[in-house]
Amino acid sequence: MISEPTTGAQGIGFVLVNAGVVPKHGPFRLYIKLAQRLAGAGIVALRFDLGGIGDSQPCYANRPLKARTTLEIRAAIDHLTERYSLDRILIGGLCSGAEDAFAYAEADPRIKGVVLVDPFSYRTRGWTWRNMLYRFARRSLRAVNVYEPIAIRRTASSAARLVDYKYMDHCESSRILCALIARSAQLHFVYTGREAFNHRGQLKDMFPEVDFAGRVTVDHFPNMDHTQLLEEDRRTLAASISRVILAVPQSARTESESANTPSPRNIPPSFRNFRKGRSPIRACFQHTWRWIAACSVSGKNLQRDRKSSGPERVPE
Repeated sequence: MISEPTTGAQGIGFVLVNAGVVPKHGPFRLYIKLAQRLAGAGIVALRFDLGGIGDSQPCYANRPLKARTTLEIRAAIDHLTERYSLDRILIGGLCSGAEDAFAYAEADPRIKGVVLVDPFSYRTRGWTWRNMLYRFARRSLRAVNVYEPIAIRRTASSAARLVDYKYMDHCESSRILCALIARSAQLHFVYTGREAFNHRGQLKDMFPEVDFAGRVTVDHFPNMDHTQLLEEDRRTLAASISRVILAVPQSARTESESANTPSPRNIPPSFRNFRKGRSPIRACFQHTWRWIAACSVSGKNLQRDRKSSGPERVPE
């Protein structure tokens, strides 16, 4: 399914890879929303189903899954380049689709950029203390009846997970990242929620040995659900990705630049206030309670929106 530019063509093609076993429309029609947004900005967007998903029949049955995925993505890109004259080809996806796109890009020099939404995430030292503060904030909100998580009814059949997804190994992701940066490809990472990824600086902490060389950008939406359940979240994500794709690479704010530039946002609040002569413990508690207040407002809004609105129906 191709979404053609509705305004002046930018000479850019973007290919979206399936998120897990969800067909080409994406979770809650996220891929449709993104393709329409990109088409409105002059970008050709291709959504397709890998073999055995959605409208596609299984292909290359005698090949391993990774080899089948590579061949099918290559066929989609070949179709796009044969039909349109493009200066840049980008590829991306959500979750497993992000990792499939990332892995494929290493072997195809035509790929000039990759957009990864909630791909691999590895715990770092900073993740640990931020996660502790976040869990403490949630427990405090529950204690004062300000926040109540949505109850999930579990049965014997739902106790076992249908899919036990495992992130790409760190050594593999590090190798691919270095290879893409070496050939001047642009990479944009988008992370949602706070469970696996809880700070923009975590990406650089995950790959301290890699020089991003101004080629890597990152967005973090801590209050957004992994599958973008809310319409507002889908609009926000589509706008963010579209803005990054259209941005001039040299003007993009990179994670490597922010990591190399001293900034109060990159310093834990306790140490930041310690330098000012304030008590680190007191500063940490103040920061935590400000976080609790923010979580309280966002938690109430999320529960209200989930009760009042259902998934949007967008025509295919």
